[in-house]
Amino acid sequence: MLYVNRSLMSVFRVLHVDDDEAIGDLLETYLEESVDREEFAVTTARSVGEAETTLEEMEIDCIVCDYQMPGTDGLEFLRRVRDRDPNKPFMLFTNKGSADVASEAIEAGVTDYLRKSGGPEQYEVLANRIANAVEQERGRLARTQLRESTAVISGLYDVINETDLSFAQKLDRVLKIGTNELGYPIGYITHVEGDSLEILAAVGDHETIQEDAALPLEATYCKHTIVDETPHAVSDAMTDDKWADSKALAETRLRCYVGAPIIVDGEIYGTLCFASMDPRDSTTVEDDELTVKTLAQWVGYEIDRHEYERELKRQIDRLEEFTGVVSHDLRNPLNIAQGRIDIVREECDSESLDAVNRALDRMEAIIEDTLTLARQGQTVDGTDMEPVGSQSVVEHCREIVATGDSEIRLVDDFTAHSDRNRLYQLFENLIRNAVEHSDQPVTIRIGTLDVMFTSTRVESDGTFGFYVEDDGPGVPEEKRESVFEPGETTNPQGTGFGLSIVKRIAEAHGWEVDLKESFDGGARFEFTNVR
Repeated sequence: MLYVNRSLMSVFRVLHVDDDEAIGDLLETYLEESVDREEFAVTTARSVGEAETTLEEMEIDCIVCDYQMPGTDGLEFLRRVRDRDPNKPFMLFTNKGSADVASEAIEAGVTDYLRKSGGPEQYEVLANRIANAVEQERGRLARTQLRESTAVISGLYDVINETDLSFAQKLDRVLKIGTNELGYPIGYITHVEGDSLEILAAVGDHETIQEDAALPLEATYCKHTIVDETPHAVSDAMTDDKWADSKALAETRLRCYVGAPIIVDGEIYGTLCFASMDPRDSTTVEDDELTVKTLAQWVGYEIDRHEYERELKRQIDRLEEFTGVVSHDLRNPLNIAQGRIDIVREECDSESLDAVNRALDRMEAIIEDTLTLARQGQTVDGTDMEPVGSQSVVEHCREIVATGDSEIRLVDDFTAHSDRNRLYQLFENLIRNAVEHSDQPVTIRIGTLDVMFTSTRVESDGTFGFYVEDDGPGVPEEKRESVFEPGETTNPQGTGFGLSIVKRIAEAHGWEVDLKESFDGGARFEFTNVR
């Protein structure tokens, strides 16, 4: 939906150029007071020079000009207007014209040509033609704006789908989309730090708006965008009382600006801006606010994601450093101690050596589980994903896990798109947990969540759920959250990392895990959002 400034769109701003003061006053009176159908605001100029000055200072929707005037005539003025604006409604309103003049006017791009007459009805005709011409031009601008907005969104969609682009490349592409499709020669993305505005990325030729440059916030248009937390548009700062004497115009020499705030984590991060050293039509600039706001929202999302990925990388780097220390600096002394125990056992026989050996074995188990916990929590790489059938999982666990007289029963066959080794690890830990936490043999059942739940999930987003449950002693309700915490266990021989590893593997796949009670009082682990 396009933003339209209705207060401006309801008024037709007319510039009447005529050296005859009486004609000028009469036309102004008829249009502003006698014509009831539309609302007109008429500005009068007595010469082409005065008219050109008016065009520099204010927005005009339509020019009504006499042909024969001292100095520059109406046709020459028309040609000058067309050089800077090929579409501005321009009407020749004269009693000195001829067929040749009309032909030249049409060739020069006149919108309409009217001969003056003596009666008041001519002003009604003129009013109708002005209204029609301005409405057609506004319709053209609206269609152009719609095409530009569509092109911007289409370009943004392409950027989103190009997953191999770096963060800096994405920002550069967004700025180029904005400048190319919206028609602004300058685009930039900023980050506010106190009273300073850092430019993160920029396109276009400007002496101060350059990547990595820092500007005083006070000397920018962005200050109001940031303080008000809303998009701002300036069509011509030089003719705007609010901006004509501003530091922003003096320092940057930008006459046209449209900017929107970039929000990251609920806070103002900076701005996305497009600008020009030349003025632009106010309606066009104001309509661009919504498009720029949409782009700024996406930029905020990308910055947020980039910051998250940077923090995640720092955590992974620290985690890899930690696993290196655990794997090398702790395991080596442990291996030496285990070797020494074997030597000492040959020299003397003591029950204390068995206790020491059990302690060393437990240390080794804790080290192994700690390393597994660290590695399994990392997000699964798409290249490691494959369809893994539940039957192969069960067969693997029967071979690997010491279940004794306990039984593993596959209730429903299913396939999960997953990292095979991590999925095996998840089921190994769940089955081992069920066996080790029961004094009696248990039955472990594996299946999909009920049909109603599953069909609903598949219909909406293509995911399903599965469960692993047993008929053992179960887990008290008040402990069902804490069992996933590292070190939490009721088994004196366990390390307390088994279920933590299960949760980390599930989260690394994007799954959700929930612990409930099975129908016969045991533990039931439900996994959802599985593909």
